[in-house]
Amino acid sequence: MNEHKKHDKDMQKEFKKHLDDAASTFKEIQHPGKFNFKKEFMNALEILKLNEKTMHEIARRKTTATAAFLFLLMGTVSMGLGMYFMLGSAWRPPVGHLLFSFVYYLVAMFLWIFATDFVASQFFKGKGSFGELFRVIGYSYIIMIPYLLLAVAPGLLQLVSFVTGIWLLVVTYKIISVVKKLNPTHTIFTIIIVAVAFGILSALLAQLGIGVVGYGYGAEINSLNEAMEALSQL
Repeated sequence: MNEHKKHDKDMQKEFKKHLDDAASTFKEIQHPGKFNFKKEFMNALEILKLNEKTMHEIARRKTTATAAFLFLLMGTVSMGLGMYFMLGSAWRPPVGHLLFSFVYYLVAMFLWIFATDFVASQFFKGKGSFGELFRVIGYSYIIMIPYLLLAVAPGLLQLVSFVTGIWLLVVTYKIISVVKKLNPTHTIFTIIIVAVAFGILSALLAQLGIGVVGYGYGAEINSLNEAMEALSQL
């Protein structure tokens, strides 16, 4: 019984540590240091190319937290606007729904990064911190910008969704393995555990009428076999 209590206490202590790190990252976003947007955008492209050196550099620099948030916001807005204007006027929801989707998706992404950081650290002894993981993942979200093409070419939906979804998964896998310093097996299990947890949470929220259909992280992974095949090529 004492061991069980000790384990719970240690878990609560670690959870608080991760929460404090997340709070510290939010403060960094609110108080940006100087950064060159064009240079950081090029760094984001390097991350999409799976450049480990750039990932390490971005993870270490606290001044990149604001840039990471901006790139995450750019990706979110690009995907939201693309999907929104792709719909015919007769099917297009109110603008309020679009604004809600932005907030919903950003909150979901923060929670997903937090959960990924926690699972990787607690179950697989991963290194790194929430802030480091957030910065690099935030940069990777410029991959969502092509969704803007859907506003003028709706027929590209399947192609854009497939390419961005699969490559985002590959990039996310690489980021987690590099930042958290996990081996391939632990990286894949981290992704699966968090994906299953969020799938259950999304299903529960859907029962309450809360959610954005087809507009979330889980919607990007359409085929587990395709995802595993892509990861096996790394």
